Amino acid sequence: MITIVMAFALCLYGIPVLFTPDEGRYAEIAREMLVNHQYLVPHLDGVIYFEKPPMIYWLTALSLKIFGLNDWSARLVNPVLSILGLLLTYIVCRIVYQKRRIVLFAALISGTSLLYVGAARYLNLDAGVSFFITATMLCFWASRQYQARQWQSHLWLLAAFIFSGLAVMTKGLIGIVFPMMIIGLWSIITGRLRVLTDIRLYLGLIVVAVISVPWIIAVNNVHHEFFYYYVIVQQILRYITDEQGRQMSKFAYFGIFIIGFFPWFGFLPQAFKQVFCRWKVRQQYSDDWFLFIWGASILLFFAFSKSILIGYLMPIIVPFSILIACHLDKIIDQDTITKATKFSIGAALILFFIMAIAFIILPFIPDFSMYFSQIAAFYWPAALISGICAIWGWRLLRRDNLKEIMLLFIATMAIIVNLGWSGSQYFAQKTVKPLTTMVKPLLKQYPDAIVANYGGYFYDGQFYLNRLTWIVGFEGELRITAQMANSGASKTLKTAAEFWPLWHSQRRVFVFMDKNNYNQFFASGQQKGILLGQTPKRFLLTNHPLQVGDEYNKR
Repeated sequence: MITIVMAFALCLYGIPVLFTPDEGRYAEIAREMLVNHQYLVPHLDGVIYFEKPPMIYWLTALSLKIFGLNDWSARLVNPVLSILGLLLTYIVCRIVYQKRRIVLFAALISGTSLLYVGAARYLNLDAGVSFFITATMLCFWASRQYQARQWQSHLWLLAAFIFSGLAVMTKGLIGIVFPMMIIGLWSIITGRLRVLTDIRLYLGLIVVAVISVPWIIAVNNVHHEFFYYYVIVQQILRYITDEQGRQMSKFAYFGIFIIGFFPWFGFLPQAFKQVFCRWKVRQQYSDDWFLFIWGASILLFFAFSKSILIGYLMPIIVPFSILIACHLDKIIDQDTITKATKFSIGAALILFFIMAIAFIILPFIPDFSMYFSQIAAFYWPAALISGICAIWGWRLLRRDNLKEIMLLFIATMAIIVNLGWSGSQYFAQKTVKPLTTMVKPLLKQYPDAIVANYGGYFYDGQFYLNRLTWIVGFEGELRITAQMANSGASKTLKTAAEFWPLWHSQRRVFVFMDKNNYNQFFASGQQKGILLGQTPKRFLLTNHPLQVGDEYNKR
């Protein structure tokens, strides 16, 4: 049932274009690994890229190898990992609770929470590291249930450290820092200090090291600047400084956390209250406290970070969803719904109604009006479904029918997130994919042509063209690694002084640029060029007229 629900909820994951910068970046890194057969050192547009470990790149490259170079295969890894995460949640909760209803609730609440079902289809590292960290904690939790049968406890604990090692290989030190932090706090708060003397926890660090350290050593042997940049700059300084420009107000941060649990967010206070009411008997209810500490410690960890993205909150979804599931299991058979529960459900229904209005308004926003019919085709059905959920939900609430309300929430989320995600492609106005469809046939006619990004890096052009492009007058996130020895920057990072003489030569050049640069150089008449196509925010030009027999003219 869980697999069917999630397969339906994620079934349209490949429809939109790759969103930039994240999806374009990670798809391109995987493509270059596949093309160059260089799997040790990640490269982005030919330049070494040391910000993150390669696990998701490797898995994405494997998907591209099997299913081809397209949006569906580029995004496949995260939907698969997210579904596996829910199945593991089901298995471990079944071991802990021995009650199928709690188990189903836990998996379905996790899988239909807005943040989980939204991020599960997006190509970046957050869903991947969330899966591995969640799997680590679930396996540790399962190992605690088999103290009388040591061999099963050993196997679950070994699996926990393997997943932790894979988490480190996905996004760095948090893969081991989070499990250590959670287990340590849980042991201290619940008075289970003997857990910290378990020699297996320290032997397990060897497993993590065996999985993650060889890659670090191998890359550092090739690029000696790697260790400092990867560990100190990306793992430590990124947390304590605002170098990335991603600092977020605490109000916005905790607001996003609450909305990320939509439509189940109203049950969080009740679930937390249930935990705190058992403070004096927390040893007896150590499972509840384990889940709460798991989620709360990660939430607070990132609250003090100077670099925050929404996806960082994904590892919080499963533990808090299990707590919500335990709470709902206790109240679902009651003849009447309490005022607190009615308030929780009512808040979600009001938000469904607000969403319905927002979906109706979206096509009328001036910036998107050129795609009015396409946006309406996706978001007006979503508005209808959201409105029906709000109205029907109120009727069920008046009847105190909590079971049907839960089913209604699950079905509604599976449908509207699919529709919303599919229609989101018309908001991705920074993509150059429509322009690459114009360039591709011309590159067959001019195989030696240069393709360039001028004044910016547009991320997805390389993936869709299946080739490297020049980046002119803009280093961006490649600035630091480009200065390292043997970075590969000389192949693709170019200055304006290198570009313009080539533009005026006999060699064929295609260039993508934004509106500001187009207005500065071409609309003003400062430079001459042939405009081949444009999107609301991107322009495609070439330096010489096309011949009559060109593929572009045939079209």
